Amino acid sequence: MSALRLVPLFALLLSACHSARPPAPDAAAPNFSAGCAHAPANAECAWIKELQWRITRNFSHGDRYRGQRCDITLNYDARRGYQVLRTEGDEPLCLQAWQTVGSTPQLPPPPPGASQQAIIAFSPDAG
Repeated sequence: MSALRLVPLFALLLSACHSARPPAPDAAAPNFSAGCAHAPANAECAWIKELQWRITRNFSHGDRYRGQRCDITLNYDARRGYQVLRTEGDEPLCLQAWQTVGSTPQLPPPPPGASQQAIIAFSPDAG
């Protein structure tokens, strides 16, 4: 079998790795510092708001979980990113929220000096 016969197959396989639609830009991201009153806690408050916004934005099928709530405790590790330590609330929503945290790209690290843990109050109604 000629190596040239494999080139089209290889090109086809590589094209499957390309995303058909690029991710939406973050130009519509809100001002996460708005509503964070005190300057020392402002960065941590804005960080929590951005985490919640990004996770909610990546959550699909919110209509299935309307009226449900889940508190997600996250821990940040610079090498591994975020891990869900605990969830509390409606189990179906918590399971889906756990998966969503794992699949959400570009979650921001905590600001310098802030705790490495965050508790996100998650509800599809709030998104």
